Amino acid sequence: MAVMQAVGTDMTLDQIRDTINGLIQQGNTATHQIGTLYNHVVDRKLAELAGHANAQVYFSKNVKALSQSTLTVYGTVARNFPEAICTHFGVYTLRALLRYVEATGIDLDRGNPGPMLIDVPRDDGTVVNKAFAECSVDEVERATKAKKTPAPVRVPVPDQARLLFFEDSLFRNFNGVAPVRLSSRSLDGKTLLSVQDVPVSEVARLLKALQEGMSAEPTLAAK
Repeated sequence: MAVMQAVGTDMTLDQIRDTINGLIQQGNTATHQIGTLYNHVVDRKLAELAGHANAQVYFSKNVKALSQSTLTVYGTVARNFPEAICTHFGVYTLRALLRYVEATGIDLDRGNPGPMLIDVPRDDGTVVNKAFAECSVDEVERATKAKKTPAPVRVPVPDQARLLFFEDSLFRNFNGVAPVRLSSRSLDGKTLLSVQDVPVSEVARLLKALQEGMSAEPTLAAK
């Protein structure tokens, strides 16, 4: 509380430096206070006013026990959560929660994030809803990664079979003639087919190859 009150006064840059270096000795219980002081220096541009390039340069020279990335994490968490929440959950778990909120767009409960539900992916591919209070940092980070990387859209099995027939037909007809390429993708539930690098002089050959691919028996599709 003393640090929070001091931030509202005219602490000098060097006083803040000394306070942070002292707080570091207290371990994890002081991370919110350190973050608050760091934010104060950044917001008020105290380092620049004192003749330094910026706060990052100043702290890199004067607070050697903490890296810039660590100070940034402390500052980010201090901006978003009260000290009691920071002490209870820890800064890195809360930083992981902020990333999850950013990826999903869900509302952040800054005063009581514990009950917030996280979609945690399991090793078997299933997803379980867990309260944030029950999640590890790794689980929250994996949940965020899963939200940022949507599941791939799979080509239906019947279309997979037909694509194989097309590939085989194109290879047989263009082997030694032209390096024709076949590609496909799914869009709005439809499988789209692209054939590339067909010489204009070989369009008739292409039509023949496609017709053979269409006429092939879809034995794979029946499996």
